[in-house]
Amino acid sequence: MSTPPESEPPKSATEVKPLLVTAPERLFSLVLALVATETGLTKADILANVQGYRQRFSSAGSNESLERQFERDKDDIRELGIPLETLESPDDPGSNHFLRYRIPKGLYDLPADVSFTSDEVSLLKLAGTVWREGSLSGESRRALMKLNSLGVESSEPVLGYAPSLRTHDLSFEPLSKALDRAQIVAFLYLKPGETKPVRREVAPRALVQHEGRWHLYATDEVARAPRTFLLARIVGTVTVLANSTPTSIGDEAAGNTTDSARALCELDALWASNVAHIVVVSGSDAAVRLAARQAAQCPAAQPDHPVTLERTLHFTDLNILADELAGFGPEVFVESPLVLRAAVRDRLVAARDAHASALPAFPPGRAQRRRPSPLHAPTSQPGSQPRVAGDQLTLLLSLVPYLIDQGPVTVTEVAEHFGLSVERVRTLVSLIALSGIPGETRQYLHGDLFDILWDEFENNDRIVLTHQVAIDDSPRFSAREAAALIAGLQYLCALPHNADTDAIASLMAKLTRGSSAPPTQVAVAQRDAGATREIVQAALSTGMQVEFDYLNARGDQEHRLVDPLRIESVDSDWYLRGWCHLREAVRTFRLDRMTDPRVTASPRSSHTVDVLLPDTLFQPSRDDVDVRLELPTAALPLLADYRPERSEVVGTGVRTRTTLRVAHAHVLKRLVTGLAGIVTVLQPAESRKVVFDWAAAGLAQYSGDNQPQVDVG
Repeated sequence: MSTPPESEPPKSATEVKPLLVTAPERLFSLVLALVATETGLTKADILANVQGYRQRFSSAGSNESLERQFERDKDDIRELGIPLETLESPDDPGSNHFLRYRIPKGLYDLPADVSFTSDEVSLLKLAGTVWREGSLSGESRRALMKLNSLGVESSEPVLGYAPSLRTHDLSFEPLSKALDRAQIVAFLYLKPGETKPVRREVAPRALVQHEGRWHLYATDEVARAPRTFLLARIVGTVTVLANSTPTSIGDEAAGNTTDSARALCELDALWASNVAHIVVVSGSDAAVRLAARQAAQCPAAQPDHPVTLERTLHFTDLNILADELAGFGPEVFVESPLVLRAAVRDRLVAARDAHASALPAFPPGRAQRRRPSPLHAPTSQPGSQPRVAGDQLTLLLSLVPYLIDQGPVTVTEVAEHFGLSVERVRTLVSLIALSGIPGETRQYLHGDLFDILWDEFENNDRIVLTHQVAIDDSPRFSAREAAALIAGLQYLCALPHNADTDAIASLMAKLTRGSSAPPTQVAVAQRDAGATREIVQAALSTGMQVEFDYLNARGDQEHRLVDPLRIESVDSDWYLRGWCHLREAVRTFRLDRMTDPRVTASPRSSHTVDVLLPDTLFQPSRDDVDVRLELPTAALPLLADYRPERSEVVGTGVRTRTTLRVAHAHVLKRLVTGLAGIVTVLQPAESRKVVFDWAAAGLAQYSGDNQPQVDVG
């Protein structure tokens, strides 16, 4: 029998374990004990015998705090998708005192018919990295840990892609949890055109992203009918209504259609029925970007080189489109529908009037300060993010079946497979080797513990598992973990490499079968990013240079020759990061600002091999200007992409003043005009004037009521 280093074979775990047991150790011991029992354990059994509880258990005194800890641990385990069952005593039904707890192994283990190929693992890993930020990033991270437990190495990754989905809306997290728990929630909802929000009580049914924005599909408990809400219009806090039961709304016509699919179908129908006709200024940002969108929406109907100044756009929400078109200022004139034209005009009036007066009283010099800053943001180091107990427990439960299946394996091999440091692997393996179940004697004897060959581990950094207890298979995905991967796959469907929709559908079905509960209804609409991305991807895949005409954010048209390094996305926006030969530096390009892209006959420059891309898409510049803004406090999330700084509440806290760093006036005037009536520039005075002039020029087009006054030369 193997002996732990520098100790004799222990009589019980109390001789080799410290008195203080960490939360991950306690949760791991609890899961092992509940998987190992078929008849279940009572709360008294658990508190008196399971590692992490027994050290604090008092046979004579009060265990009230320990019982509260156990209740929290039960919730944590269930949150991770582990099927914790409660069994009533047949002799005393309804009594909580004799409840027994267990984790059925058949519901814990990943089903035998769920397996993944190396290509599928590669795609799932890419789908998991889609959630690099937001409320589902933790779930996708833990899902990938469980995927690693299978020991299947991924094939070559999809070359040069870094896609991302965001959930900046503060209501996303509480709504998704309420969705999991079938709870009714209440929130204040600000409808378009209204100034006072209305309280809504709903039962969430699905969260879907459509046209880059998140929507809640829910049953309105007052109207007793399904409704769709834009998360950006939910203001204040989402609260759970206790002791409420969601209304059951029958939908016989829907058949087996899921709520998320039904929500996306309704939004797609709305998008197809809404059409806007606009005129753009030749050569402007609006002309280039809206031409790219029109081509992506109706690729078959577009000429190879659209030179017409008319644009036809489909849209889901008139007010969202009005915000965007107002941001283009004098570059756009709305022909129809008339209600859209009026909405754009109203926004331009609001932006103009808010910036027409003299500079308000404000401490001088604060907003005009320029600060030197590094040109490249530091990249984050692996393992720098704090680890929570849920991540640690998932790692432990994933590492055990991997070690069982792989046989003797080195610490370095495990570290590379799981993306961990070798020190972290050694810590995890040591913890596993000293863990187990109470056993019949309730003493954690040798036969009740995991065991390894300690000499091999200490001297040769090799892990040889010689004894296992309770678990021997990979755990199932939780409902939220499966949902995160499925939504990521839906988002990736637009990539050329993932055109096989049948294969994607099969992979989604495997995730559904491999989850401990039906996956949470979270879905993402599929949208083609257009031909430009395919051309750029072809250059990236073949290692060739790409050239194109580019309209930069200042409105200047330039010809660019670029060594492509990576294609990135943020929701529905796509970017190319590459070495620009004109600037002789790494630059980021919006794909919808490119025209006439083509792959050249020249290979990518050799020096690009040594280029390290920063983690952030955009980096600050020494020439950036600080702009002081004021807006409603509830609207701060609208500026999340711009990383506001030095935020200070005004008066009662309803409004907030904050600072943005902007590269130039072009960015600011589009941002503020697109958020007319919400964001007001305070300082510097030059920036206020830029916004005023931009809004006034846009408004001037509508003075004739019908005829657009645009430069068509």
